[in-house]
Amino acid sequence: MRRSIVATAALVAFAVVAAIAPSAAGAYGGGASHDMWQIGISENCNSPTICGDELGGFWGWAEFDRSADGTKTWGDGEFAGCGHSIGGGGGGAGHISFEITSWTIAPGSAGAQTFFVTGEETDSFRGHTETFDVTNDDTGISAVPGHYNTLEVFGFTAPGVAFQAQVAFRAAK
Repeated sequence: MRRSIVATAALVAFAVVAAIAPSAAGAYGGGASHDMWQIGISENCNSPTICGDELGGFWGWAEFDRSADGTKTWGDGEFAGCGHSIGGGGGGAGHISFEITSWTIAPGSAGAQTFFVTGEETDSFRGHTETFDVTNDDTGISAVPGHYNTLEVFGFTAPGVAFQAQVAFRAAK
């Protein structure tokens, strides 16, 4: 008898929780009502021979959204960077946030189709924060889906140096 009361109570509790629990959240970017590009970037340079005093890395993620009819664009991005020196001292970590109010795709400085952004950038480094507007800046980020070893594009490889980018696209349905 005691087992059936416990089992019934457990089922009732489960039913109550299931009834009041929120529905599962969709992935970031919200639904399929608009086009969406998601980009991941990882750049690392740990070779003093190649990078000199510019040792460290830069990592981040960005999203570019476009309404299904193509009339509105928006997005955001979050990036972190870290510099270090040989023998200690110097260096430090920083953070960059982008709030993209609009963007276009056009041939960039390397000739490929890249994102040009307008919006607000906030940079934080060693306790100092600076916010400023950007207008039609070439991000250098390809708008063509795929995985890129960005150094191989220039025919360059070296130990301790890796620049990777992943571009994914999901069309509106």
